[in-house]
Amino acid sequence: MKHLLFILIATVCLTACRSAKNASKSPVPDASENAGTQHTLNPSKGTTATAYVQQVIQQCNSHAKPCVTANVKVALRGLGKELSVNGALRMKRDDVIRLSLRFLGMEVGIMEFTPQDVLLVDRFHKQYVRASYHEVSFLKQANLDFYALQSLFWNELFVPGTRDVKSCMNRFNLFKANGYTILSPTNTPKLTYSFLTHANRALIEQVRVQGRKATDKGEFCWTYANFSAFGTRQFPHSMEMNVTGTGRDIKLSLDLSAISADSNWNTRTTISSKYQRRTVDEVLSGLKL
Repeated sequence: MKHLLFILIATVCLTACRSAKNASKSPVPDASENAGTQHTLNPSKGTTATAYVQQVIQQCNSHAKPCVTANVKVALRGLGKELSVNGALRMKRDDVIRLSLRFLGMEVGIMEFTPQDVLLVDRFHKQYVRASYHEVSFLKQANLDFYALQSLFWNELFVPGTRDVKSCMNRFNLFKANGYTILSPTNTPKLTYSFLTHANRALIEQVRVQGRKATDKGEFCWTYANFSAFGTRQFPHSMEMNVTGTGRDIKLSLDLSAISADSNWNTRTTISSKYQRRTVDEVLSGLKL
């Protein structure tokens, strides 16, 4: 139980972004080689990159439900650790993403993203981290803000640094590899973002973030599975985050159940004055990352 929250959350949700900054090459073709072009997915139907982006947005970015809540089983493997706890995931569109962790029926930790900042709370040791996205250097350098993180949790297409993907539909390249139809936004100078889909249903099944240089190390993958109907769209019941290629591979999995659109919950966590505030660097240093 020692530092359970910071091992589960700080290790993955923060270092994943750090590793993305130093990400490596991947077997997936580099969309930058074809920047500014629109490849035809199906010549007979004339499906261009922009047309396919519209299909994916229609399938994945349809959010008639403003809230998503679910029970969740959280499992971590990596850094010599194997941990598993239960919890709850609560999300409100454009407002908050909160992952609460429980052990023996007690809340032991919280991860909370809002448009303003990131909050990590370790109730077991009465400590917390609160930082803006610009204060977390690797989030800033990877150009990941609340809206990009929201898209990852909601299984949606996004362009880093842009809130409305519909205004950027012409900024994607389209290509095929290993049975996937892949969309990759252009004009992302430091990193490549690859959204892997199957054309027959236009659902995002994996997001890969990697560096553009051959010397870059590491890759961050977010994989989705077990889709089922939720409102007007298909929503994944399984999410898995993997950091590889850094010599310290990490895997975090979220298995969701009892998914609903419940909105009867507080959207902000209140911190007791008895809690000690720590910095991101202190947490990462303590974990020897």
